[in-house]
Amino acid sequence: MNYVVFESGSRAGLSAELFFEQYVNVTEAHHQLFLSDLDEDFQHIISRHPQVHLIHDSQAFKMLEAGDAVIFPADELTRQSNPMVTRVASEHSFSSILPFYYNKKQMNEFLTPLTDNCAIRIPETFALSDICVKPNFMSAGSRNIQFLDNACVMQKIDIEHEFVVDVLRYDEEKMYIFPREVTLKNGYDRFIKLLPLDGELAAHVSEFVKAVCPKNKGVFSDIFHLQLCQNKTGQFYYIEFSKRISGTSCVNSVSGMSPFAMLDGVEQEINTSMIDGCWRRFEDFLLMTK
Repeated sequence: MNYVVFESGSRAGLSAELFFEQYVNVTEAHHQLFLSDLDEDFQHIISRHPQVHLIHDSQAFKMLEAGDAVIFPADELTRQSNPMVTRVASEHSFSSILPFYYNKKQMNEFLTPLTDNCAIRIPETFALSDICVKPNFMSAGSRNIQFLDNACVMQKIDIEHEFVVDVLRYDEEKMYIFPREVTLKNGYDRFIKLLPLDGELAAHVSEFVKAVCPKNKGVFSDIFHLQLCQNKTGQFYYIEFSKRISGTSCVNSVSGMSPFAMLDGVEQEINTSMIDGCWRRFEDFLLMTK
């Protein structure tokens, strides 16, 4: 199988590459991974693995149009913005997306009634999307007023803890849940604490996923990740989701996460030795990756 990963200059592209290397090194699978990026310089980078190839988006588009590859879900925008890529992605459930997946207001409204009895709650989401935001005190001369179009307006959560949860789902019941607590810098995981794969948060995620998608079809199917938080009273809240691996999902390789094994229907070999309650830098996990 030939896999194409778009936006591969990102952390998600790096995670896809590391997962792929680990998988083919262990299984000797004959898959080929084509890491693609719009930056002209990206294709001149040399991979350390003979089955990994760095290419420009124009070459990746030709491969997909010819039917020579499938899309591995690590990108955020290409599957949404390029009609040909969206069409090819729709041919496989693990890469298929729908426009409303990335409309935060629509997604919150879709999830709210389905998860009403779940431990993970959806923040209250308001009907208006074209808004004028005014400070409620100490305002003069129209200062600090914001006019926003097509915005998702929802309640502010007093966040105490933030989490990212990668999920690999094989069928209706069988899924591997890899939760981690994170501190963020510029939108990226800076410090990371791996959480138990069978702990409280994992159990809540399992309940949440099955409430929304009892079958392994649609929004929470195959490969995806959730961003969650917890407030000061211990209540868990949904922030957002993406139908792809998370950017820094490679940290879960020490626990046995293997999306390419999932795509081949191969069991995951779980390792809990690093789930020890310790905080680590993202870079520390890279040093552990062989």
